[in-house]
Amino acid sequence: MKTFKLSRRHFVAASAALPVLGRSALAQEKADVIVIGGGLAGLHAALTLIELGMRPIVLEAGAHAGGRVKTVVTAEGAIDVGASQIGRSYARVIKACSTFGLKLVPEDRDLLGFGARYMDTWIDPKTWSSNPLNQCVGEERAIPPMLMGQAVAAKYNPLRELDDWLDPRFAEYDVSLRQLMQQKGYSPQAIKLASLSAPGIGIDETSMLRMWQEDTRTALDKKLGGPVAQEAHRDHPFGEANNRQQVNGLAQISNIEGGCQLLPLTMAAKLGDRLRLNKAVARIEMTDTGATVTCSERSSYKAHFVVSAVPFSMLRHVEIVAAVNPAMRQAITRMPYANTARMYVTVEKPFWLEDGLPASFSTDGPMGMFWAIDNHKGAGAHRAMIVMVGNVAQAIAQRPAAGVEQFLLDELARLRPASKGVVKIATYKDWLRDPLQRGCGFSLAPGQVNAFARRMVEPWQVMHFAGEHTRRLDFGMESAFESGERAALEVFGRA
Repeated sequence: MKTFKLSRRHFVAASAALPVLGRSALAQEKADVIVIGGGLAGLHAALTLIELGMRPIVLEAGAHAGGRVKTVVTAEGAIDVGASQIGRSYARVIKACSTFGLKLVPEDRDLLGFGARYMDTWIDPKTWSSNPLNQCVGEERAIPPMLMGQAVAAKYNPLRELDDWLDPRFAEYDVSLRQLMQQKGYSPQAIKLASLSAPGIGIDETSMLRMWQEDTRTALDKKLGGPVAQEAHRDHPFGEANNRQQVNGLAQISNIEGGCQLLPLTMAAKLGDRLRLNKAVARIEMTDTGATVTCSERSSYKAHFVVSAVPFSMLRHVEIVAAVNPAMRQAITRMPYANTARMYVTVEKPFWLEDGLPASFSTDGPMGMFWAIDNHKGAGAHRAMIVMVGNVAQAIAQRPAAGVEQFLLDELARLRPASKGVVKIATYKDWLRDPLQRGCGFSLAPGQVNAFARRMVEPWQVMHFAGEHTRRLDFGMESAFESGERAALEVFGRA
């Protein structure tokens, strides 16, 4: 496995702007704005500030920029293990790709047919309604096990506008999926099944308002561009087939050719020596007129403003010396983070043709889901993923790291003996184990939208907040750009 780097073409174009090395570890530098975090939000905030005539410095704890946009180069080619999907509505991201000469290509991740392994039994979704294991009642019986959580959440979504999730009119829905299902009279088994496929962290850990914000924004993205070909029938909770019909030159979902980390790396090169790598912030000391930011190796930076563009999962480990702000402290210390863990594999021979079971499947066990990706020719090697989300992903992160990949291979072979010996690991990524992220994305526990989510983007003295956790209207990579732009404009308006 190699560290992902700029291609020669992009490197030559950006080499004149690479960071200057050899600065004194104890020298205090001054800038207009210190941006903490070199992910998409921090990079876009910094570039926007430069366009506005301000002088930012970006402090990134890692050895390269990108945050949760990460591409790993393997023997099987470049694999995006983080953010990668670019929808037609991602106006800022699409513009940035065009500006930096990055080519967008239709995503090729169509999944083969889905089944389920539930209570040590293989389930055919088509006959689930008459299966003896199905103890649901009424209309619940027709919902396949792996779709229960998402189906219930979608059925009761009252939001119509993108910011409705923050509107106090919907405050009563700041509850868990379990609470919602109990209020609506769902059976015990329906609730149990929903726990296997609940959006967010889990059936008890994520607010319905947080779930519905994602659903509402997803619906808008699919509608953008006018009528398109009818989507493939959705028979699984994630990874639905991409609609490649071109609308304004874009498929429904696109990726960046060569790997999506090209985007932050190119943005980082554009910043030149305004980006400082390997700078883990340890302390932020603020007044009403300025701030001093100190890194763990004792370098120090002074500025009129700070933009925090790191996840709260990381910011909570930074010492913040500032005026009392209970709501902001609560948001930083208590906001939960979801996890996603994936093992990317090559299936050298499609074992599902041998055992006659569905190529892709979900389970109620520790490996979560197996996604077999269509190679569009049937026989031969296929790409595939073992995908763990929600509480399954939280649990896998607690296993010893050294043995987790073999454990997953063994679990797959236990469920599908025909897979033994024909599945080759390409790479593995667990975002909760990542020391610079500690999770794959923010969540909001029941009650936290009402408690602090509406206010947590407000400045704290001279510190402004960016990052996908501060999203208002967008999601995905576009929400990082949205938040970075908002923070930069807020700072400029106060300068």
